[in-house]
Amino acid sequence: MRKLISVLLTISFLILIMPIASADGPTLCYCIRPIHSDLIIAESNADEWQNVAGLTKLPAVLTLCLAVDKGLLDENAVVTVGANAATQGGPSAYLKKGETIAVKELLLAAVMISAGDAIYALADHAFGSEDVFLNNIELTMRAAGVDKKLPECLGTYMTFSCKELILLGEAAAESPTFLKYCSEKYYVLEHADGRKTELATANKLLTTLPGCIGLFTGSSKSDGYCGVFACRRGEATYICAVTGAQNSKTRFETASKLFEEAFANYKYYTICDPDEPVVESYPVEGGDVDSIDLYARESFGLLMKKSNGEPQKRFDLPDILTAPLDPEHAVGSIAFYDADGILLLEAALYPKIPVRASGFSEILKRVLSSFVSG
Repeated sequence: MRKLISVLLTISFLILIMPIASADGPTLCYCIRPIHSDLIIAESNADEWQNVAGLTKLPAVLTLCLAVDKGLLDENAVVTVGANAATQGGPSAYLKKGETIAVKELLLAAVMISAGDAIYALADHAFGSEDVFLNNIELTMRAAGVDKKLPECLGTYMTFSCKELILLGEAAAESPTFLKYCSEKYYVLEHADGRKTELATANKLLTTLPGCIGLFTGSSKSDGYCGVFACRRGEATYICAVTGAQNSKTRFETASKLFEEAFANYKYYTICDPDEPVVESYPVEGGDVDSIDLYARESFGLLMKKSNGEPQKRFDLPDILTAPLDPEHAVGSIAFYDADGILLLEAALYPKIPVRASGFSEILKRVLSSFVSG
């Protein structure tokens, strides 16, 4: 397990081995954007790669949470802590060799305080071999859109840009397991031998920023104060990354200001929901029904500046639909434009159910029904 030990030691001792970025310290960098969007609301030096202290652990912790999401790791399983896990430095859950502890307790320590011993114990239990764990971490990053190689020996480390951290933060915000544990503020971990370890999150935004749902922080003297955060209000969710802040106060004030400005100046519009009809009772001729509801296949939304007004919609549909209609074939579309007439989004529309063409017997039945009711 030498390779795995080296990587986790590298992560755990990141604070000690990284050089200062410059004589004046690291550069303050930040970026904020809506989840599932390429729209950058605000940024500064967002493409600059920097050392990010404990945030380097985020891909590993996310990989472990995804293992729970996928059913590969049972939260209620019991882990026996190995010697290598117990010797990890940096933030720690103070695990001892041979002690037994539940996976969910280790996840709390890993997500809340990025405890290196908890991360290592989980990795050893879930993946068994260093190669499998490392490969899965790389797969996690690649799936999030971050294509990087992991460090392979003590003394090397990864750098991240704010835009890369936002991609990882977005993946974390989509993990039910990660979200559950990163929203915890305080927890007392009780060891089998009676010892107690207090876990307190460093993410002050959980208590000071309405709608904050996590995610992960890191700090060191050389790298400054860093964090990737998510905030949800109504239907809008924003992801924000801050690196190189001079102190904890600057880190959280920067993120909080970015979130407040985003919510104040932008509005999210739910455009299409696959469970809700976009058009109701649209007329049909020559079918076994007289009208049908039309749906979009996917959920669509728009984030717009409030000063630009609401999106304007236009339909591209025939005056009347002609049977037969197949749910697999679009019958028209809906498009949304801004106040200047610029196309923002277009979605195809489909019938929810098939509509058969009427035969002679069906036509006769309708005529007789109409005659009787008349």
